[in-house]
Amino acid sequence: MSTLEVTDLRASHGQLNAVHGVSLSVRPGEMLFLLGSNGAGKTTLLRSIAGDHRADGGNVVLSGVDVSRDTAHHRARSGLSLVPEGRRLFPKMTVRENLMLGTSTSREGPWTIDAIYEAFPNLAKLDRSLAGKLSGGEQQAVAIGRALMGDPVAVMLDEVSLGLSPAAVEFAYEALLRLREMGLALLIVEQDLNRALTTADQLVVMCEGQVTLRATPRETSLAELAAASFGHKKGEAA
Repeated sequence: MSTLEVTDLRASHGQLNAVHGVSLSVRPGEMLFLLGSNGAGKTTLLRSIAGDHRADGGNVVLSGVDVSRDTAHHRARSGLSLVPEGRRLFPKMTVRENLMLGTSTSREGPWTIDAIYEAFPNLAKLDRSLAGKLSGGEQQAVAIGRALMGDPVAVMLDEVSLGLSPAAVEFAYEALLRLREMGLALLIVEQDLNRALTTADQLVVMCEGQVTLRATPRETSLAELAAASFGHKKGEAA
């Protein structure tokens, strides 16, 4: 059974239809990459799944339970976490204080401050540091750790590598691979197509709010992913 099942999700910004009937599913221990150019609707899709943006229609099922009508807070309590683009930490709060905010869902599970520091060893020495003083990679680690403190079953991450150095990106993905091994369902928005091809279990490409390609890395290529990002179906010339 899929941990996260999204069916025919539709969302808009005023008169602009941003997401047109998107469906996807992520199983336990699976990493699905959501690709597409800027404005494709990826962020709106994630926010609609999380309940931060009101969907116009469709269903979101988490661990077999329909949460489509639940608020964002109730979806988080059910085990759905979102790491937003830009991390959105509280810069004048310490690393520990930012992490503790993730416990607001009151879910029980294995994630504690010590567990986060074991998963992200570099953060342990930054425990009392202000989040605003950290590097981009360290901030991303805190944002992921904050999401884990809610003991989720599914984690969505928006633009994991945006603005990070190559070393920081490697650090972030090493942690995400460990989370996949632990059985979490991961839905990741990423602009790096090469990273997607070498890391993903599933690939979904969007253009103008619609899915233009679904594939596994073995079934597609860099050229096909790029073409689908501009709306071309498989086999069409870019």
